Amino acid sequence: MKIWLIITFSVLISLFLCCQSTAAYPTTERVSIASDGTQGDLDSASASISADGRYVAFTSGASNLVPDDTNKAYDIFVHDRISHTTERVSVGPGGVQANDDSRCAFISANGRYVVFNSEATNLVADDTNQQTDIFVHDRYTHTTELVSKGWAGAQSNGMSVWCAINENGRYVSFWSYASNLVADDTNNRADVFVYDRDTGLMERVSLGPGGAQGNSWSGGNCCPWISADGRYVVFDSAATNLVPDDTNRQNDLFVHDRILHLTERVNLGPGGVQANAVSAWPAISADGRYVVYYSQATNLVPDDTNALADVFLYDRITHQTQRISVGMGGTEATGGWSTFPVISANNRYVAFSSSATNLVPDDTNGFFDIFVCDLFTMTMERVSVGAAGEQGNGNSPFYTFPTISANGRYVAFESLATNLVASDTNGYADIFVRDRGEQDLAPGSLLATVSSSSESGYVNAGFKTVTMQKTGVPLWILAPALILVVCGLFKGAKFNYRKK
Repeated sequence: MKIWLIITFSVLISLFLCCQSTAAYPTTERVSIASDGTQGDLDSASASISADGRYVAFTSGASNLVPDDTNKAYDIFVHDRISHTTERVSVGPGGVQANDDSRCAFISANGRYVVFNSEATNLVADDTNQQTDIFVHDRYTHTTELVSKGWAGAQSNGMSVWCAINENGRYVSFWSYASNLVADDTNNRADVFVYDRDTGLMERVSLGPGGAQGNSWSGGNCCPWISADGRYVVFDSAATNLVPDDTNRQNDLFVHDRILHLTERVNLGPGGVQANAVSAWPAISADGRYVVYYSQATNLVPDDTNALADVFLYDRITHQTQRISVGMGGTEATGGWSTFPVISANNRYVAFSSSATNLVPDDTNGFFDIFVCDLFTMTMERVSVGAAGEQGNGNSPFYTFPTISANGRYVAFESLATNLVASDTNGYADIFVRDRGEQDLAPGSLLATVSSSSESGYVNAGFKTVTMQKTGVPLWILAPALILVVCGLFKGAKFNYRKK
């Protein structure tokens, strides 16, 4: 006999949340620095953090982060937070420095690959198209590869920018004005593409039913993020023919499934209602289930009356939209826009930028700040703060994404504030990492019990997404009475346990 029980009853088997204490205090660290700690002599931007939080890639115009930086151009750098070293990765054969600007750094989850766009012509051989191209640098082999390749080996005939890379570095997503990356590209519009670095194949993903090409631009406003396995790509588009019944005449957000070759719209309100204003800057979760984005629409959730751009989360399985940029008790944001959201790989945390003044108590600095929302506890934390929690005295800019490590502990962001770390005197935007400390898996405790019938003296205590202390506790446990300690449960959630 199998019975599914939602843990809301009492007796016999007691399961307690295993609350991990915070072993490390939150700290803020500047990473746009040279290996000897020298601060940059020009602005840094476009931070991207690896899954474990060790590596941070970024763009910088500084000339003193690595030796012999004499190209007077914006370059791409990676800072190792363990070894405290900084390396330049926008380099050509033999480590030659780029002869023009490189921007839009995005690092793979494992920290090995960095994708970026560049106007340089010397990062690979025979780059003569005079266009901004997409490149991937392999930090292990120290090689740089051209990604925005034209069809049949031709060089691209249009600008390619705003790029992302999947978890293992195989797939690169980007948008491009080029018309020769794939065959039959005749719409004369910017499109979104995915390049497979293993097979060398290029695919256009900003397509409608039956593979119809978009009747307007796609991807032109933001980076087309890609899921960890490379299956799903999220992008914005003004096209009206990517899905049926697109009649709102707004910039919308879409997810393309590269396996099923289907495109769906994700900036939707209750019952699938179309957004009544612009939506942009989407990011997709590692598993492809969730899309976070900003929108000025007022009809995506009930009672949206603040007349401000908010951050939303869309669940592609339940088709539900949730507003994330809210204050205590779910109050609407006031005082400023919220934008540029990203979601951690464990789907628990959303980081974003906002100038709202009521998302956390005592927000009086009047600047854009970086916030992290815990989706399980629905609590908000400001992370663009100093080591002691002091609020920043400058913008943590609203025009670049923060990024967050897989477990949500580390958040990398750009800021003009000068008081987040000691001795910040360069007067330029820098890249910082906020270590939020070891996060309690389960704030508080929960007593949950199940009982075993006389027909079956065993309870299945195996869990798919949680862990169990194994000392003296086998997977199958004799009832009727025992205590289990389970780690990984979250306060306020329901958990199903099966009794056999």
